[in-house]
Amino acid sequence: MGAYIVRRLLLMIPTLLAIMMINFAVIQIAPGGPVEQVISQLTGIGSDITERVTRTGTSE
Repeated sequence: MGAYIVRRLLLMIPTLLAIMMINFAVIQIAPGGPVEQVISQLTGIGSDITERVTRTGTSE
């Protein structure tokens, strides 16, 4: 029984690492990035305007 518990605990390490890597990749791939989203929410700017500004450099 003790060997089973140790084995399960050791298998938790790569599982948690894989989950963290997938989570990091999804956050990095998402458009806009987390920092731009927080800034736009704090300033009250809509996401469409923020996207246009970051894409072209102007709000026109």
